[in-house]
Amino acid sequence: MVQRKTNKGQIIDLDRLFASQGDRPAIGNMRTDAKGNIIDENGNIVTPSEERVRAYYQDNPRSSTSQQSLKGDVPQQSGSLDDTAPEVKTAQTQKENKRTQKIIPDTEPEAPLGESFDEQEPLGFREVELPNGDIDMVPYYTQEDAPDGEGKTT
Repeated sequence: MVQRKTNKGQIIDLDRLFASQGDRPAIGNMRTDAKGNIIDENGNIVTPSEERVRAYYQDNPRSSTSQQSLKGDVPQQSGSLDDTAPEVKTAQTQKENKRTQKIIPDTEPEAPLGESFDEQEPLGFREVELPNGDIDMVPYYTQEDAPDGEGKTT
């Protein structure tokens, strides 16, 4: 429900206003009513707006209503999926569960020669973006693994 207030504080319900004025001719030279239907001189509907839209998408197959991610392609990762997902009750829930599932990597990073990660303190942490858009902090143990500009002396 869209409500707007006038400068004197009176509330105007635009949805109700649009619904009540839907069959009246729109202002302009396009010969349509407020719902987008093409009308003749007497106000009779010649072409419904739904039919016009359907014809447009048939004539213009390159126009699309599909949704795409702005983040780009998702990198491929190896590993197994987390099995702690809750029970699926709807298709939307199942889609959301797949999107937010964490990937458990198959392999662990190797420690430098003669050392183990259990005994060594990490030199720092770097941010890694997961396929679902989350940011994970991953420790690094060698200067080669350090993010650009960190931990390097010149």
